[in-house]
Order: sequence, then C-alpha cells, then structure tokens
Amino acid sequence: MKGVALSCASAICGCSMFSGADHTYSSEAPTADQTQSAAAAPAAPTNPGYDRTAGRVQFDNGAGLGVGPGSTAPSINVFGEFDGVERPPQKSVAMGGFQQHTYCDEGYDADATLDPAGHYVAYASTRHSEHTNLYLQRVDGLSVTQLTSEDADDAFPAFSPDGKLIAFSSTRGGNWNLYVMDSDGRNVTQITSGPSQDLHPSFSADGTRLVYCSMGPRASQWELWIVNLQTNEKKMVGVGLFPSWSPQKDKDVIAFQRARQRGSRWFSIWTMNVMDGEAHAVTEVAVSGNAALVCPAWSPDGQRVAFSTIVSPSHMDGRKAQGQQDIWTVNSDGTNRHRLTDGNGINASPFWGVDGRVYFVSDRGGTECVWSTPANAPGTAVAAVSRPQPLAQAKPSAPVENPSQDSSLGQTDDNEIGH
Repeated sequence: MKGVALSCASAICGCSMFSGADHTYSSEAPTADQTQSAAAAPAAPTNPGYDRTAGRVQFDNGAGLGVGPGSTAPSINVFGEFDGVERPPQKSVAMGGFQQHTYCDEGYDADATLDPAGHYVAYASTRHSEHTNLYLQRVDGLSVTQLTSEDADDAFPAFSPDGKLIAFSSTRGGNWNLYVMDSDGRNVTQITSGPSQDLHPSFSADGTRLVYCSMGPRASQWELWIVNLQTNEKKMVGVGLFPSWSPQKDKDVIAFQRARQRGSRWFSIWTMNVMDGEAHAVTEVAVSGNAALVCPAWSPDGQRVAFSTIVSPSHMDGRKAQGQQDIWTVNSDGTNRHRLTDGNGINASPFWGVDGRVYFVSDRGGTECVWSTPANAPGTAVAAVSRPQPLAQAKPSAPVENPSQDSSLGQTDDNEIGH
C-alpha cells in the first residue's frame, strides 16, 4: 500500500510500537556488531523526501511515501528510515464488520484521523497529485474536500481536542516541519522550522501542546519532542517514533513505538508519563517475537491502544515489507490483546473513533483506502494475560463467539500472527 506504506514504514522502523521487552527506558544506541533488521531504528536523514510504508502517515508499505518531483525533503518509511537507508546501530461491508469509507482509482489514501465528534475523517492522499495532499470528508459520505494543494507533501493530520484545528507535517519549507491550520484548511501557521525532520504531531488533551518525532541532521535516532503552541517552547522527552497523546485530561501519557536495542531490534509499543516536562514510567506495553509493532493510537477513553503489526519485517521486496500486516488492540497495561483484521491485504495506520470503530488504511479492496472495523468485532478471541508478554507467546483464553467468522481473529499464538 502506498499511502498505508508511509505510516507503516514509520511504524516498523520509526515508530517502535511493536518492539521493546524491557520496562527500563534507555536512549543508548545498539552496538555496531549487532545484526541490523529492517524494523530497527532508522538512519539519519540524507536527502529529504516522504516514504510510505503501511503505517500512519502512509509511507507506502516499505516503498516509502514518495515525495513529488523536485522535493528536497527525505522519503521516510515506517521504520523511520530516510530514502530506504538503514540507520546504523544505536461502501462495502464484509465479514467481520469491515466498512470502506474512501475510494480512489488512482494514487492512494493514508494517515486517516477522525475529528473528536466522529463526523469527519481527514487523511493524506495522492488521488489528484504526485504529492500527498490533505482531504476531509464525512465518515458516512462520499463528497471529498481538498484542504491543501501545495507543490509539496502534506501528511499526518491530527485534530485538536475541540476539532477546530488540524496539525500536520509538510515539506513545503524544504524539510519535514509541523504546521497547524483551521479544520477548513485556512490560516496555516508554521510551528517548527530548521534542518530537522519533524513528523507525526499529536495534540495534548488540553490542546495547548503537540508531541512529535524528530530527527536532526546530526542525530543517530528519532527523538520525541513536545512544543508549547502558546510559547513555542520545545523540549525533548525521549526516544521513539509516531507518538500519540492520550485523550485523558487528568494526566499526560504518550504512546509511541521504539526499536529494541538487542535481539531482533524490531519495534514495540511503549508508553510514558510526562510530568514537569520529564518522562516517567517508560513502559513497554506490547512486543512480539515475530513481528514489528508500530503506529499506536489511543481509544477515546485512554484505556486501550490500537496498533499495527508487520510479521517478519526483515523480509523485504525492495523497500516494501512482505510480511502479514494486521491491526491489534491492547489495554494500556499490556493485557487483553486481540487482532481486529483478518490478514487480508495490508492493514495499517489505525485510529480509534468515538463510534467504537477502529479506522485504518488497507488495500483489501485493491487500492489503499480508509476502512474501519468494530473495536470489539464479533468473533475475535481475547487473549487475557496478567502482564505484557510477546504476542507470539500469548495464548487466547476465550473461545471464538461466532464460528462463522474467521476463527483466527484475536488469537495471538505464533502461527496465527504469521499466517
């Protein structure tokens, strides 16, 4: 998937949602003698561009969300790699309740996100241009409104908690920087600038701050930064990719993906509490022995996290991951994981709507478009575990409720994840 690829790529290599087994936070890079996997942390930027790889801002499933001709911004895949260069160590409803929301005959759609009321879906797309532009349409409609039309790439849209603003990443200034605009596409304001590549903004619950991932020209790994929209004060809070700020108002919790620093070094899903501008309780919530976990997205109540899995991400066709890609959910404490999608096509870049459905990008209909499925889809067996453990080892404890559904949904053993 092209659109899905951009998000996925970041998810595998840039968003470390699926890796990490230790609960101890560490910012040290892996040693040079360790084997580097395609799902490991990305290399420092070379020349700007945008890579889609089945992920959140649709990077093109390993191929990268390609930037249009003449762009100087680097192409970034779901593994957080620039231009595919690995980082050095350091309308139709189908079975299961799947529903298609966007349709495009040419190009691809990616990075879907919903407004807080659940009425509109915003997404990046190449349906009208070689560049990714941002679009808006009703969740239950077909009329599409184009929000941006720059001769550059715009991606990773994110609504503010009141639904009045949309933050996004764009190469219109040369590098990937952050911008904020009204939800109708007017009054665009640049938030970050400079030589760093800044991606995937997410609003705090009070709407006054953004968390995002950034790679500086001299950095060896993706970093998580918070910017105050009122003062423009910026502060680094950790290392990771594709952050998602919890909607809970009583505390600041951020989910993100980060690559493990040993073993497969594939991405896993992590959370951190932010207090007084510092990261605390950095915890690995979900990890797999046979897949990279990327692109986390919070449920509206902040109790659960949806994410994408990419089985055997080191198996690549060019820059496209060949392993099965699915959408999963997990409680914020790492328990009750289950799979929502059926292994059909690429399923990436999830976003949890207030209507109880998880929206994602998939090519199950032929082209990469926005689909959704119930967050508690019938026929999904839940794996009840008392503590975080590798998906490949968890065993389902609840039987499949509806035999007519795909019996593999929700199961977490190694065979079901990989096949």
